[in-house]
Amino acid sequence: MMDAHDGSAGSGGNRRRRVATLLAGAGVLALAACASSGGGASKFDVDAFLRAPDSALPEVVGNPAFLAATRVSATDCAVMLQSASTGVLEDLPPSSSARGPAWLLHPKDQPKDQPGQVWLVVSEAGGERTCHGPLPADAMKTLATRARG
Repeated sequence: MMDAHDGSAGSGGNRRRRVATLLAGAGVLALAACASSGGGASKFDVDAFLRAPDSALPEVVGNPAFLAATRVSATDCAVMLQSASTGVLEDLPPSSSARGPAWLLHPKDQPKDQPGQVWLVVSEAGGERTCHGPLPADAMKTLATRARG
């Protein structure tokens, strides 16, 4: 026979398990949302920004949201810049930003699934170089041509 006390303890245990399961599920969903959003970086529309008719190269090179959304790891950047077989660096016109010079890296051998891609290399104020991309070559060429006048 079951008394009232045993019944309530059983339902309280079930309730605790359900709450714990719901909390665990909510935690998993929250982590998945953070992972899929890329920490907010993926919300920046790189293509639209580069192709906007009023975008200018100094604005691109000096835009922190763009640079954060497109930045590759320091290790990957160092490998790209230290390898002689990576590609050709094209000087970009000086910008009025506090950053140093910038270049476009045109990869020597383009992967077939990424035709027309380039990398933006930006020299930071302290001398560190950061790499950003891959970026659409046609949009970056338009910005560079516009900057040269």
